[in-house]
Amino acid sequence: MSSPRTRRSTTVWWSSSLVAAAAAVAIAATAEAAPHRVVSLNLCADQFLVLLLPRDRIAALSPLADDPTLSAVAGRAAGIRRVAPLAEAVLPLAPDLAVAGPWGGAGAASVLERRGIPVLRLGLAETFSAIEEQLLRIGEALGEGETASRLAAEMRTALDALPPAPREKPRALVWQARGFVPGAGTLADSVLVAAGFANAAPFRGYGFVALEALLASPPSLLVTAPPGGPASLSTALTNHPAIARAAIPRATVDPALLACGSPLTVDAAVTLAAAR
Repeated sequence: MSSPRTRRSTTVWWSSSLVAAAAAVAIAATAEAAPHRVVSLNLCADQFLVLLLPRDRIAALSPLADDPTLSAVAGRAAGIRRVAPLAEAVLPLAPDLAVAGPWGGAGAASVLERRGIPVLRLGLAETFSAIEEQLLRIGEALGEGETASRLAAEMRTALDALPPAPREKPRALVWQARGFVPGAGTLADSVLVAAGFANAAPFRGYGFVALEALLASPPSLLVTAPPGGPASLSTALTNHPAIARAAIPRATVDPALLACGSPLTVDAAVTLAAAR
């Protein structure tokens, strides 16, 4: 007859084995249910797929995925198939999930749904909390919840490490081609606030600030895109000689980091905090 200690050890071993077996079954079921051919219909969706999925599970990305002026994952997206956000282009790829963003591809998404293909629709992520919420949501849909949680934790850590804002925040203006400016309530506004600035834009949403208005009330920091890219009259405005004469401090941020809210957007806040 076995001793009580032996019986207890056997029971513990048996219970642990059952727990381990159940966990293995759950992991296998999750992997089986996860989509294996995912198509992106939108620039912002591209970034989440590249960050969360192995390349062999991405059936195609949007045509803008490797444009370095718009996509923060352009380098990592190189070599992945592109597809126009049109139903006739996507259907032959036989995806088991399509991810659509807030702009473009709405018609294709509707057709795909009518054909029985699941579509995950993303909204605008204009704050870091919204980015985290969206990251975790799409991570769960892709069967990559662990990866999404890790990226969210890394983003929070980077935000927590930013220096605290002063009592009187310096004013910063994100000034883009043709004087286009993101105001309060935008992704760029969230980046400025995280970096310890007040947005100098005099409006909510998006609008324009003329050169004359900029010079009449210069911000503490002017945020522009790095030099380079195709020359044009619209981009030349950001380098007008009058700005240099006014000696307005300047910082540059990759515009791709402000095009879509993603875990990479925190890099823009880190850059601007260092310029404060």
